[in-house]
Amino acid sequence: MRVLCVAVLLLLLPGVLLVDAAEQAGYDALVAQLKAGNTAIDYQALRFARAELPGYNPYDALADPEKGDLVRAMGANDADRVAAIANDIIARDYTDIDAHAALSTVLERRGERDEAAFELAVANGLLNSIEQSGDGMTPETAFVVIGIAEEYSLLGAKGLQVAKQSLLQTERGPIDALDVVDPANNQRSTVYFNVSRLFAAMSRLGGAQTAP
Repeated sequence: MRVLCVAVLLLLLPGVLLVDAAEQAGYDALVAQLKAGNTAIDYQALRFARAELPGYNPYDALADPEKGDLVRAMGANDADRVAAIANDIIARDYTDIDAHAALSTVLERRGERDEAAFELAVANGLLNSIEQSGDGMTPETAFVVIGIAEEYSLLGAKGLQVAKQSLLQTERGPIDALDVVDPANNQRSTVYFNVSRLFAAMSRLGGAQTAP
């Protein structure tokens, strides 16, 4: 029986490797198009390809200590530090919305307008791809995200603050329900995010990792 199991695994492994290679190739190809100046790529395809990469952890971006460093550097108006951290994050994850937005701000202040416009286009492209996946008003029309950090990036772009988070199990899969507050008028509402791709990624990792 053991010999049979090993034989079956060896038969299946090439297919698994081919899928992983295809996802890596798709992600790399889209990043290459962006780096070549094509900001009209399919950003949803880029994000989804990222989520399918071997070893992808949907909680890594949220727990990344450099994100805290980025916020502190921006608060201190340390443009060089912001640029260095943002570029480091982007080198590891081209789908990081906050890093592209922060880098755009620094480049604009430096007068590097073309470069700033490029980074802003990437940040907006990533954000728009989330917004176009639903309206976030109901579990059935939830925004589709690949990581928790995307939830906070989208809500932050809308000027909303998170008051409470809960997980719902629905026919469409797991849904994050975030109770938010608009500080401009103290209005409260709930925004829904489809986190099925997060759960799929954690399943591929073996389920050993937990949210920070």
